[in-house]
Parts: sequence; structure tokens; C-alpha cells
Amino acid sequence: MRQIHFIFLLAMILSGSLEAQNGALTCNLGFTYEISDDRTWGYKEPVVTSITPGSPAERAGLQLKDIILSINKQGTYLKSPAAIQSFFNMQQDEVTIAVRNFKHSFKEMTFSKDCRYSDAITEAQLAPVFAFYSLEDVQDRRFIMPITSKVNDSVLFHNYRTFAFAPIDEQTRALDERINAIFIRVLGEVGLQYNPNDPDLIIQTFYSYQNNPLYKEASSTAGSYKPVWRFDTRNHRTVRVPLYDPSEAVRVDDIAFNLDFGFRFFDRKFINGDEMTLIWESEVKERLSSHYDLLDYLEMNLPLMLMKFPYATNKSFGSYQVKYIKFNYTGIGYNMNDLKTVVSVDHESPADIAGIQPGDIVTKIQGYSFNHTHQSLTEGYRRFLTETMSLRDHKTRYTDTNGFKECMFWNVSDYFAVSQALADKNRYIASFSYLFNFNQYIDWNTPSSINIEVMRDGKTLNFSVRPVVTTSYQILAR
Repeated sequence: MRQIHFIFLLAMILSGSLEAQNGALTCNLGFTYEISDDRTWGYKEPVVTSITPGSPAERAGLQLKDIILSINKQGTYLKSPAAIQSFFNMQQDEVTIAVRNFKHSFKEMTFSKDCRYSDAITEAQLAPVFAFYSLEDVQDRRFIMPITSKVNDSVLFHNYRTFAFAPIDEQTRALDERINAIFIRVLGEVGLQYNPNDPDLIIQTFYSYQNNPLYKEASSTAGSYKPVWRFDTRNHRTVRVPLYDPSEAVRVDDIAFNLDFGFRFFDRKFINGDEMTLIWESEVKERLSSHYDLLDYLEMNLPLMLMKFPYATNKSFGSYQVKYIKFNYTGIGYNMNDLKTVVSVDHESPADIAGIQPGDIVTKIQGYSFNHTHQSLTEGYRRFLTETMSLRDHKTRYTDTNGFKECMFWNVSDYFAVSQALADKNRYIASFSYLFNFNQYIDWNTPSSINIEVMRDGKTLNFSVRPVVTTSYQILAR
């Protein structure tokens, strides 16, 4: 289970080979962007492609797929990548940008850049490194969906603000109304508003769900295919679904059902008012390994399909990357070359409120000694993997974004055994288990505070820190 991967991360992130200039501040924007070649969305302008969770950019309201119109009052249209980067560098610690999206034709925001000491490593960075405690709470997955999209290149999608639906067939009214409710919820979240009286575009859906007459329940190859996982935006979890991977060849007698769903967006206002013009179409064709109710399927997968609208760089397939993290945040920044040393403490963070200061030397967390090196952490990790592999649930196997196979969640029935293994201080160094101690397999009693012991000016001080459980996820759709 990702043994080589994490040993590599520990060696790279925690080793002294990553020397940094002590005290130097490095600043980044808190988001990434690319210059759009899509004529329907931000053509020749920067489009936001990812946002760092918890960053000033996210707190300021920046959203994925926002079109950046100006940077520090400098227009971006047709500017070179070098020029755009120079605009961001005009001010050292903050940036003012104007964006366009479905909610706003022009919205300006000013926010601080994400500035940190270059020798500091944050808890958000440590949590993925020590995710061998808790793959359930730190996931980095990729998955694909067999989605095809067709786009009318003559439209400008940012002009659209409202939508409505094509007339409903009375025979399928109940189902269609439930499907329409998903559109209203998901499109509303990105700024499009449901307006049946004066819509800018009309949505039409089509679907079929058919059993396969050639299906053989007792097929010799049934159950031999790799599991398929999708991200459920309702509960922010990746779950296994009864589908076949679209990249895998499947025998026809192993397919229980075939599911086809699609939707079309028709212009009603900007192109030709006398007739509706197709401006977007998406369709998915799925092969099912067992029954999967159509509405249940759409509750999970229609929001994923809509994530490709209006900026889909891949029209023939749907590729998704999920970055999910849930951990205890205290606000401490550790020295990556000497983890015992506190380099920074975020302002008004739980650690700051408790009284922890930069320069403090951490000696214990939750009673676990902090007297270790990255070598001892790696050795402890190897030992822990070997001794606890039997406590993983093999039904939860998946491959992460780096291609490492056999990643597995803890078996719920073995939580207490996991907790006992972590508590054995003689066999395993569990100093960073506090990142996940809201889970029973870390501490059966789930404490609300963390005891941190530090050395300051030769004195031993104890602080009770009440961490904040921080959860964030981001889905990048291509």
C-alpha cells in the first residue's frame, strides 16, 4: 500500500537535502491558470484551473474556470504568458484581479498572496505525507467517464445568465422533475439561475436504461474487473459504483445493463430568437455490472458531467482529478529540515490562541516524543505498514493518481486494533497521528484538544490546543 511512494515523500520532504534559506519568505498566488484557446470561454485570456484550499484566493471568492480580465489593472487579452506573469509580480505581497463568470460580467478582488517561510512545512502538506494513517481522509484520485461533448464555437457562454427546461413528457414527469432539480441545484451553484419566464437557454434531456439480454449472472469472468470509483459531491466522498471502467474491455455477457444519458443546451436569446440553436451537448454511455437506479446514478454523476461545462478541454472523454483532504488544523508551520522547530504560527490559529510561538521546540504531541529524524519516521512507517496490513479492507482497493496500487481503507471492524497499534510507542513513532485523531482508529475517545509540549528558553511548557477539523476538496474536470 503505497510503501515506496511514501518513503520517497518522507525522504524528499523531510530530509536535510531540501535546504532552504532560513527566514526567507516565498509567496505564491494560491491558484493556477492557463491561457484559453477555447473561443467560447475566455479566448486568449487566463482561466483559473486550480485553487489552493484555504488560500487567500479561495477566501476572496475566486472560483475554478473564472476568466481573468485584468491583473493589477492591466488587461490580459492577447497578452503573452511572460507579460501576464509580470503583471502578477507588480506587487510583492498582494494582487488585484478582475474576473468574469456566470455570476459576474466584471468582478474585482484584491487579496494577499500566500506567503510562507521557505523552510516551513504546513500541516496541509504533512497530512498527505502521513496519509498512511488515514487514506479515508486524504485522497488524490483520478477517474474517467465516457462523456462526449459537442460545442457550438460561435457562442460566448459568459453571456448566459438564466435557463429553463423543455416541456416534460407526462409519462415521465416524476423522473424528469427530479432530474431538473439536479440541474437547478448544480447550475445555481456556478451562478446560472432558473427562470422559466425569460430564459437565456433551454435544457433538454434524453436517457435510456436497458437490460442486456446476453447477460450471464454466473459468468466465469464476473468479478474479475477492476473496481470503479466516483466522487460523490453530496457527501464529499469517493465511493465505489457498479460500473465498468470505460477504458477496460468487458465481455458482453458480463454487462447487466446499458445506461445512456445526455443533455442539450439550446440558445433562446442571443443567436436566433425565432428558433432554438444547439450550443452544447453532452452524452454518457455506461456499462453496468449490476442494477444502478437511473436517478441514483444521476444524483452522483450529473454534477460531474456538468463540471465540464463551459470549459471542456477534452470533448471526447471526461477526465477527473479529485484532491480531498481532511485533517486537524492547529496552524503550526514546522521546519522541514528539523521538524521539532516551530518556524511559523498562523495568526489567530488554534496554536496562536493557545500561546505557541515561532522558535518553540516541540518535544511531545499527545504524549508521543518528537525526538526523531526523517530516517526514524521512515523506519517506523515501514514497520507500521508491515504490522497493520491485515487491518485494511481489501474491498476498498484503489489506485491513486501516481499509479500506486493496493491502496486500501481501514476495516471498520478493526478500528480498535489500529488504535492499539498506533498507541504502541515502542514499535512505531506516531507523532503526526494528531492530524487525524478525530477518527476512532487514532484515539478511541476522539479528544477535543491536543496537548503539545515545547521547550522555550530552556523551560518546558504545555499547551492545550483545540484543533479545527479542516475539510476541503477540489475536482478538476477535463
